Amino acid sequence: MTSPAPLPSPAPAAPAAPTAQAAGAAAVLPGDAVVPTAPAFNGRRAARGYLNPSVVPQPLLHRWYAWCHLVPPHTAALNLRERYLPQLRSYLRSPQVHASALSNPARYGGPFLAPYGGVPGDAEELLDATETAAAPLLRLAADIKEAQRMLAEQADGKPMESLYAQLPESLRGLVELVYDTGNRPRLRFFEPLVHRAYAAELAEGQVISLAPRTDLEQPFTFGSPILPGAHRLDLRIPFADPRLDALYASRRTGADVAGLAELLLGDEASSNTAAAAFAGLFTETAPAPYERAPAGSVRMRYLNHATVLLETGSTAVLLDPLPGYADDGHRHLTLADLPDRLDAVVLSHLHCDHVSVEALLQLRHRVDTVFVPRGGGGSLEDPSPKLLLQALGFTSVVELGEMESARIGEDAEVTMLPFLGEHGDLDIRSKAVPLVEIGGRRVLFATDAVDIDPDLYRRVQENTGDVDTVFIGLECVGAPMSWLYGPLMEGTQDRAHDQARRLKGCDADMAERLVKRFGAQEVFVYALGLEPWLRHLTGSSYDPQSEQIRQTTLLLDRCRNRGVPAELLYQHGERLWPTRHP
Repeated sequence: MTSPAPLPSPAPAAPAAPTAQAAGAAAVLPGDAVVPTAPAFNGRRAARGYLNPSVVPQPLLHRWYAWCHLVPPHTAALNLRERYLPQLRSYLRSPQVHASALSNPARYGGPFLAPYGGVPGDAEELLDATETAAAPLLRLAADIKEAQRMLAEQADGKPMESLYAQLPESLRGLVELVYDTGNRPRLRFFEPLVHRAYAAELAEGQVISLAPRTDLEQPFTFGSPILPGAHRLDLRIPFADPRLDALYASRRTGADVAGLAELLLGDEASSNTAAAAFAGLFTETAPAPYERAPAGSVRMRYLNHATVLLETGSTAVLLDPLPGYADDGHRHLTLADLPDRLDAVVLSHLHCDHVSVEALLQLRHRVDTVFVPRGGGGSLEDPSPKLLLQALGFTSVVELGEMESARIGEDAEVTMLPFLGEHGDLDIRSKAVPLVEIGGRRVLFATDAVDIDPDLYRRVQENTGDVDTVFIGLECVGAPMSWLYGPLMEGTQDRAHDQARRLKGCDADMAERLVKRFGAQEVFVYALGLEPWLRHLTGSSYDPQSEQIRQTTLLLDRCRNRGVPAELLYQHGERLWPTRHP
């Protein structure tokens, strides 16, 4: 048996910001650009190059990091109005309060703003610009709140036909007024129509912002916008635009850098500043050829958090991809280390640490099919994963309901199992525990599932049978429900209830029950947000005394005492399992 997994070492200090000359990197254009020397390879101007594996392309909506609730128009609108603009206004009123709060590491991940890449004046400009440029979305959000108030006041169980005429103009034809079985009124959104109605408004605010490398000191993305600044190049291209595929494909296949600049920068490509900035993001060094899994084996590779690659010699399946890049001071696999073709990406649920717009856009050109849990049918808190992926430009997206399966490639299958917990007791149905069968191996990704009703997983196991391996998260503390869903909620939330309804996963007892119930012969603990390069996305940091680490150690010890290999995954991990034939 392996020795107990140690707590990961603290992240090293972030490298100093590179000079433009050293990084070959760009500045925001236009503006107070730092103009780099155009990169030369072997003493000559580069004609063909590969997007440097350290380059970080962050998707932004009105300068805020684009996560899964910033893609559907209605949830994006509410987050802008109810989360981000209030944070900007609060910061501009009292920047010293925010600075003081963020000086306490325990406040990282809270609603406190640091002007990342800029100065306080930039934050004021962003507020003014957003109020103008995002006016249609902000009106939509205000009208949703007004419609909810109207229903609360007037829909008392009587027919609601007469209330349609009172809907704000922005919502007419986009919602149905419904009661639940307790006669509580609510809006049901016709999501495909909502996406179509506001596609142009969303695209107008979308930007891909390129930075030369990971910044381990970046503020938490829920709390701080990513402002224009030195060593950052913005591509004002909508997320769904197929031109982005050429940029991301150039990491492995290379590209004519000047031609790619013309494709992506448009008129700015004729500027020496823009051309040099763009060329500075490329290298002449080609990546090593990808080596597939050895014949007769199933290979598991852990990239970070909940990102796991399963592959045989013919089939590759990627779970919950999050970003990761070279040159961040840590040894790990990155998106650039994945196969040239992925038969499938499987997504478990719409939380920002499992569905990454940043990662998905980079993989779009090499993914055959994305499998997602079936959505809840128009509720505000449960946007459709399928429509979200289609809004990101994916053309092959398959929804699977609970206990539904689909074949993947030559020798794999995915089944979406029911998922309890981690959603604050909200009626969210677009969540699943994926069971992946590949090369005759059965791997259960229990992600953030909670065993609060043992009879559910007893019934599931009776239908699925045992598995070989379980991946499970032990984020057993979690954030309050409003941390994620606050902008979507109606009215003021009871603080005590909000604090109690936490977005948490299993503790050791629950996880051990799941492992035993499914007869697992191997256990991996993951999805704790431990990787330093993901801190700005997860808001997570732990010390050896934290409850999550204590519960993880307890589970690992219990498994090992029963003769079941168990490991906490951190930064990297790989296994080779022999394939099994029927």
